[in-house]
Amino acid sequence: MREPIEYIVDIGAVELCVYEWPGSGDPVMLLHATGFHSRCWNEVVLRMPEQHVYAIDIHFHGRSSNSAKVDWSLFANDLCQLIEQLNLRNIVGVGHSIGGHLIFRAAVERPDRFKQLVLLDPVIVSAELAQRSRSDVAGLSASDHPVARRKNNWRDANEMFDRFAQREPFKYWQPEVLRDYCDYALLPADEAGMRQLACNPINEASIYLSSVNHTDILQKLGDMNVPTSVLRAPPGDSPEFNFSASPTWPELANALPVGRDVYLPDMDHFIPMRSPELVVHYIHQAQDNNWQHTAFR
Repeated sequence: MREPIEYIVDIGAVELCVYEWPGSGDPVMLLHATGFHSRCWNEVVLRMPEQHVYAIDIHFHGRSSNSAKVDWSLFANDLCQLIEQLNLRNIVGVGHSIGGHLIFRAAVERPDRFKQLVLLDPVIVSAELAQRSRSDVAGLSASDHPVARRKNNWRDANEMFDRFAQREPFKYWQPEVLRDYCDYALLPADEAGMRQLACNPINEASIYLSSVNHTDILQKLGDMNVPTSVLRAPPGDSPEFNFSASPTWPELANALPVGRDVYLPDMDHFIPMRSPELVVHYIHQAQDNNWQHTAFR
């Protein structure tokens, strides 16, 4: 696989880590889910060998700054600044989970920079579910959240891989994706030879808890002028604590001026981890401005 160019972009208060795979065509921008990092997209990029691709480490993830305020609107504004600094246009924006939420916000603010969006189970929930989620997490601190109790001392990436390979939801992932997740998830070893997650579990929990504060995105749906494909898995009763269930409002695509709903009943929330080739199929459709292709097989 071709290796990316890795660099840090200073956008003022924070720095964002960018991985760029030079190539041809309109740029594809990839934003990962909470708790992950940009190299989780390796298997997607592998299937686009000639494409110009950018993958961004979201705040508190990978090599990006971990000192910002946990505010999804702020994250999206910083993404807009990054796009301006890189002077990107005709972007095919691809976001998974929080990444879908953030790239949607960026496209609403700067539609002139985007060609199409492919949202993979974005965290854009119904007003009813948001209200219920606020009640569920009322009074919880980050340390109370189940994510805060993640194992955070590892000998190496091999220990991570061996621990996760037979556990849900990881056992359903393509092994190569799990390998990439583990290989790039850890900070350098400390004096005792142990390694911690680049996305600290407390920060990850804070990001999950703050998701209920950004339902204003529902008021922006009618302002979305960029054609958008929404790929979504089956929903669950409590997506805040069931990470395999879809958090996406089922009517999201229908509420957009130019939206397409792609329901994936045999999938779970981890769409790009389970089927990178499916993601690439819909990226190619977005690049071609063609939604008339037959469904992915």
